[in-house]
Amino acid sequence: MRSKTISDAVTEETELININTASADELCALPGIGESTAQKIIAYRTQYGAFRDISSIIDVSGIGLKTFEKIKDKITV
Repeated sequence: MRSKTISDAVTEETELININTASADELCALPGIGESTAQKIIAYRTQYGAFRDISSIIDVSGIGLKTFEKIKDKITV
């Protein structure tokens, strides 16, 4: 029996990831989000403040419509 990971939790969709408070590790659990993009998300919200809605994440460099489509049902603000 293996232990649960953050990725397992996202896959099970038991809890949405809040993009305004998530750590880099939590963001990396999202499909299409690697360490570099996770850091860009954190830098963006530090510079510009909290995301108003989930679609605002598209303003982050490295997040396009394809990535947004993959993660939109797994994130919240």
